[in-house]
Amino acid sequence: MILEPITTVLLDLDDTLLTNVSDSFMEAYFAALVAKLRHLVSPHVLLRALDLGIQRMHDNDGLGPTNDQVFYEEFYGHLGVSAEIAQPLIDEFYRTDFEKLAAFCQPDPNARRLVSWLFHQGYKVAIATQPVFPASAILARLRWAGVGAELFDYDLVTTFEVMRACKPSRAYYEAVLEQLGSQPHQALMVGDSIDTDLPARQYGIRTYWVTRDDATNFSDPECDAQGSLGDLINLFETGAIHALCQ
Repeated sequence: MILEPITTVLLDLDDTLLTNVSDSFMEAYFAALVAKLRHLVSPHVLLRALDLGIQRMHDNDGLGPTNDQVFYEEFYGHLGVSAEIAQPLIDEFYRTDFEKLAAFCQPDPNARRLVSWLFHQGYKVAIATQPVFPASAILARLRWAGVGAELFDYDLVTTFEVMRACKPSRAYYEAVLEQLGSQPHQALMVGDSIDTDLPARQYGIRTYWVTRDDATNFSDPECDAQGSLGDLINLFETGAIHALCQ
């Protein structure tokens, strides 16, 4: 069987290009947002509104409004504070307070080398992160990872303003490939998540599982290849990635 070469690479962000202790990061994120809006709404009400809004995004089917639209509809429906009052503070939060959360993250040492190599070789490159954050937050985390959009002209970054579904749904992956003008068999999904990244394989996309020290806690999932970002660079440079991914 002769496989068509990979032309498109979909890169997850969290714990792929940017490593973080997920629980610590999210706890700090929620605590900072609660502090920003404490004078307007109680922590319990805010966290419940956030949870319901995030769930709406995960349930979005790809056919209607964008993720930010369904989030804000649900969020403000439960917040008890109007968007006219709260939204300027939320926007300010992402411009200022959010930057302090970089302390909970660390770039993968091979992230910039990988992205640089892919662009130099002419691949289509998309940041295929979970689209439950605004562009300002995702672009900030790309900077923290050392692969900011000011350095690389990505073909797509899946923010919640542009997507109508979330990983691992078929609608998410189909929308990404449609916007890139690529077919599933031309693409490789690179990510750490068994639950949201590797299911791309079900839709005909080849997959690379980014493993780190805790990978031994899981039985090996179905993927086409696995290893570190450094290992992936080697597979690309030698051309072995095309033979391994079947």
